[in-house]
Amino acid sequence: MAQTLKLGCVDRNSPPDEWGPYFSRFHEYAMGGQQKFRGEKDDEWIRPRTLPGGEVRKLQTLLRALGFYPIGDVDGVFGYRTLSSVRLFQEYVRSIEGEQDIGIPDGVVGPKTRAHLDRWQTGGLRSLWQTISYDRPSAEHQYWLKALSLFQGANIRKLASRIVELVNAYSGASDTAKVADWRFDPKDIHLIGIRRQEWRSTQERKNDDLFVLLVNGMAFSFYGSTDPNPSMSKRPDEPYLVRGQHRYRFGWHKLDNLSRVYRALRPRSSGVLVSRDFTRDDALTDEDLAGGLSANTTINIHWSGSGTTNWSAGCQVIAGARYANVQSTLVNCRGFAAVSYGDLPARTRGAYNVLLDLMTVFVPSIDVRNGSTVYYTVMYERDLAIEINPGRTLVAESLEAVPGLSAIQREELKQSISVGSLAAKLV
Repeated sequence: MAQTLKLGCVDRNSPPDEWGPYFSRFHEYAMGGQQKFRGEKDDEWIRPRTLPGGEVRKLQTLLRALGFYPIGDVDGVFGYRTLSSVRLFQEYVRSIEGEQDIGIPDGVVGPKTRAHLDRWQTGGLRSLWQTISYDRPSAEHQYWLKALSLFQGANIRKLASRIVELVNAYSGASDTAKVADWRFDPKDIHLIGIRRQEWRSTQERKNDDLFVLLVNGMAFSFYGSTDPNPSMSKRPDEPYLVRGQHRYRFGWHKLDNLSRVYRALRPRSSGVLVSRDFTRDDALTDEDLAGGLSANTTINIHWSGSGTTNWSAGCQVIAGARYANVQSTLVNCRGFAAVSYGDLPARTRGAYNVLLDLMTVFVPSIDVRNGSTVYYTVMYERDLAIEINPGRTLVAESLEAVPGLSAIQREELKQSISVGSLAAKLV
């Protein structure tokens, strides 16, 4: 019987010369030089375990051929990128093929997952993701990149708000770009946070904002919050990440509690710009801007449980209960999405894992210090209604810019990218 493969398994003759330098690429300094892989449950640290033969390399080679491990090294080490690749394969089989018997996407290659891998290999099956790429993008990917570009152009012509003016005038170091420096290369990974009702005053902000991930020519939608939940903040003037584009890197969240630390995105270096709730009305209003902006290195992009509670003290948080896939189909993860840490690893982080795994397998480097940048742009829902040309909104112009669509396809695209439709579907 084939061995079960999971995080930490290493082929014979494949271990690196030294594990210290290997883990230093993927772990933060605050993790204390830990030379073990971080598991899912509380205080789970997995020591590398050498196996006979070359099963991990075979797995990596097969996953690459199937379209789930396009960039990672075939190095015989079942590390974080291989884990993401396996989880994406399991999620694809579960959600797109509808083969529920594979079980939850946990990244463990046991008998059920191996049977489906064998089925794909024998049948010559390939992921539909292999028909899409940054130079052969989906209509949704093209729409959102055009919308971002038009939003930038509109701000260059006339800054959309006082907060963007303050970003442009900020003279210190930060990971928040001035408008002219926003970058929208289709080869890059982009995440869009669509903030809704930022002006609303409430002591408990919900997970009711939207996120769109643009990766390798594909678009996936998620929900969560771009706003802090005042009850989670350690001070009354909670921070709101400002409108505009921010540079993030791969890293870890909850570094103050290494028994629960997990992979997330962190500001690239100097911190992203925030406006604090100086008026203490639990909302982001123009009156707060009198206090100016400040750079903050702790505004991460991380998990928000299944979505029942907004776990943000200022971070951007992704709910695990559901997402919309590349086919704009709602995918329900609630049956196995953990509500909190105590549910792990019997349950998983659900949709949050899908977002993180897609970034992980398609980005050139997940190194925490010198790795790739993820470009995160915060827009307000009302920004999509900005008039670009007389009588023409940003949405209308972006839709018109997608080539080769029939009238029916254009209407379908309009529905799939509508904030109202996405909110009704996800939130």
